Amino acid sequence: MKRCAVLLFTMVLLLAGCARQAPETASAASPSPVAPVLVGSTSDLTVQVLAELYVQALESKNRAARIVAVNDDSNAQVSRLMADEVDVVPAFAWSAAQALQVDTQDPQSLVSDLAAALDGEAAVLQPSKVDRRWRYVSRSVTSLLDLSAKTTVVAPERWRAAPDGPSGLAAIYQAKPAVTVLADANQRLARVKTGAIGVFDGTEPQVTDAGLKVLADPKTMIVSDPQIALLRIQRAEDDTVLGVIQQLHAVLDNTAVIGIRKRAATIGVPAAVTEWLKAHPLT
Repeated sequence: MKRCAVLLFTMVLLLAGCARQAPETASAASPSPVAPVLVGSTSDLTVQVLAELYVQALESKNRAARIVAVNDDSNAQVSRLMADEVDVVPAFAWSAAQALQVDTQDPQSLVSDLAAALDGEAAVLQPSKVDRRWRYVSRSVTSLLDLSAKTTVVAPERWRAAPDGPSGLAAIYQAKPAVTVLADANQRLARVKTGAIGVFDGTEPQVTDAGLKVLADPKTMIVSDPQIALLRIQRAEDDTVLGVIQQLHAVLDNTAVIGIRKRAATIGVPAAVTEWLKAHPLT
């Protein structure tokens, strides 16, 4: 009799409602709903936009998803992925490689080098066309060759430790300009309009301000920082999650992110993302 009960329970699970439902007991409880996809989001405004895009795109495919706050540091993000506390985090390949001390020199192999370094810890999804590389902008100066000790550069704190920041300017362009750190991008833009050189990442809307020129980099100092996704290993076999992120990465670029960020300044990130996805629905 016990063997028959086990077989009957198995058939109920396999045939769903085709067989008569057994009386509700502890052993015949309904299966648990699929856990929501946990999307990590940092203090970075572009990452917040990307995280919201992941969540809303997944929800459009009937997959529950929600945002979880994570530390800006890539080491902490990987630790939370490995602890199953988050499923996916939008990230940037060069920034992550620097934080994780990945040995990579060739921009062409940057993403594959990062993936190899994280093998067994987190999966690295192929990049979108969003690139957070630094943009040096000015109203009058046209090239990094023209920087001098009399030049004032206004930049975010993160730039100071970057290899294509002050150390790169000194080593490659023999330039040691005065540096003022300003976290607020609008304050940096105001200083640029009074003659300073401004440093912005490529997804900050201020780089598109009328009258600004992006300085030429003839010695190729500035490093590409393409947007990727760090994925919990167990989610690497989730076709819906992979499909949604890959579709987004195929269409996202700096213009799209800047457009969402500009709109978000008025109506907020969730509403701005909703508008963008309505205009660019997933298939």
